[in-house]
Amino acid sequence: MADDLVVRLHGGPDRDGEIDAGGLVALVGALQLLTTRIARHLVDQSWPGRSAGVVERSARLRLVGVDPGATVLRFAVGEDDVLGEGLEHEVTDALFELVRGLWNEVPPPWTTPLLGDACVDLLDALERTSRTASLGGSRFREASFRPGDLSRARWPRSGPPRTYGAAETVRGRLDRVDLRRGIVRVLDDAGRDVVVEGVVPETDPALFGTAPDPAAVAGLLGQEVVVTGPASHGPGGLRLRGATIRRA
Repeated sequence: MADDLVVRLHGGPDRDGEIDAGGLVALVGALQLLTTRIARHLVDQSWPGRSAGVVERSARLRLVGVDPGATVLRFAVGEDDVLGEGLEHEVTDALFELVRGLWNEVPPPWTTPLLGDACVDLLDALERTSRTASLGGSRFREASFRPGDLSRARWPRSGPPRTYGAAETVRGRLDRVDLRRGIVRVLDDAGRDVVVEGVVPETDPALFGTAPDPAAVAGLLGQEVVVTGPASHGPGGLRLRGATIRRA
């Protein structure tokens, strides 16, 4: 029968009980991708020859409730009696094993590159919508973590490592600042998220004084900025590395 999943988002950019449409779409899409890839992996391992319809039904994700006063999303995973063999619960068992792997930064030994890609996508979606995220369910103890603090590099990936080329300049609103990791996110004028790794403040006496302090970048949060640095285009969108940042 269908299983349940509860996602709690704390300290995100929106008020408690609210989530912007773009963040919700990214989060639901990442969860659906991960559950679908888990179901395909399980069927390939234990039930070879099962139809694609069985996989889709066992991994189908439905938003069935939002708690008032807090950003809590309740999902149903799978449909009742897809196989009569408990595949729905096996999907959520594997999902929470991966969630614990994210929490502990230790991927399960059976993690494939496709599953690793989906786990990193989920971390990115959770980071977009929260500072702290909690995932749980009626059969699972809740796991809470700060998605922005967790390593992506430890997960197997299907694509080659990113390469950075010529510098590009992006103008947009500074949407998020992670001082510990030196990463910021800019929402550009076209509405796309641009991740900037290793930001370097440009000399701006009005903002940084004579001794630029990277922590001062947080003072630009929510403002229009210009970032320039070596660029990488990939499945996760545009990234800049070692970029300078200044007021627009």
